[in-house]
Amino acid sequence: MKKRNRIKIFGEWVTLDHVDLTSEGIYGDCTVSSRTIRLHVGLEGAEYKRVLAHESEHMRLGISGLSEMMSAELEEALAVLAETR
Repeated sequence: MKKRNRIKIFGEWVTLDHVDLTSEGIYGDCTVSSRTIRLHVGLEGAEYKRVLAHESEHMRLGISGLSEMMSAELEEALAVLAETR
């Protein structure tokens, strides 16, 4: 599977960095201010798509400003729901 280097979210380009996140104990994260999503380099197939959907939802919530109106727990719950689309 070819992994993309960027995706468009709400008309804005978001960089996808594929890096080793083993030492951080996570599969992915996102930084809204720099429009960057980091994904663990070892992810493949359905797991990769799941984590990308999760982090993309965090990015959508951040870009839209909705994340500023909700608790961290609610934001995380919405990101988990996005994994199942």
